Parts: sequence; C-alpha cells; structure tokens
Amino acid sequence: MLKFKYLSNKKLSSMNSKGRMEEILKLIKEENIILIDGRLNSIDEANLIRETMNSINDEFNGLEIGIVHDNHEHNLITRIKHNIAKILIGESTGLTIIGPAKIISELKQNPESIEIYFHKDYINKYSKGTGKNNIKKK
Repeated sequence: MLKFKYLSNKKLSSMNSKGRMEEILKLIKEENIILIDGRLNSIDEANLIRETMNSINDEFNGLEIGIVHDNHEHNLITRIKHNIAKILIGESTGLTIIGPAKIISELKQNPESIEIYFHKDYINKYSKGTGKNNIKKK
C-alpha cells in the first residue's frame, strides 16, 4: 500500500538534528513517503544523506528527495523579510518529498513542480485486484 506521512516543519524544528534524522529514516524504512511543509536546512540534508549511506543494506537501498520552493524574484523588502524569517525559524517555504528508493524510481523537480515516478514492481505488487481501472494481462 502506498502511504504518505505528513511531518510539519514545526514538529521537526522542535526536535534536535539527530531526532529529525531518526524520525525521517524510521518512516522511510517503513516505506512511507514523507511530505514536509518547508525545507530541511543544508546541515540536516547532509546528515540525512550521510545517515542514509550508513544505513544501506539488503532491505534498505536508500531514499529519493525532492524540493519545490518559491524561486520567484521578489523586491528588496520581501527578500529581507524572508531572510530574517529564515534565520529565526528556518526555511519554511516550499514542500519537501522524501521517499524510499525501493518505491520511488525518480523524482523530477523544478522550482514549481515535482513529478514522482514509482518502480513498476512496486505498482504491480500493490495494484493487483484493486480498483476499477486494472488492466488484465493476457
């Protein structure tokens, strides 16, 4: 079954860096796709990649991460406000999607959208016998 788990930026920012990494990796290893309102800071992204590389084994082969964020040009006042907020509460604009590499084959992203491609094996495993639009193989 395809499972999405929402983690608020507020909840994540209340944890220390190690706690954030443990929570994210635990959910990924349980085959959840995580949606975060905002972005991880660059240190957390680097730590997540490092922890992921250390955790790879026969059962867990990594993760895919994609970020959509507001990349529009803003006037000077808006940029200053955004930078002050970023310093105080972290990067809160955008959407981060993190999923297990055994489910997600690719995340194509640009600043305004993300396309998620799933492994066919995963789709076939969980789509058999469900829904009205199943295609029967001859």
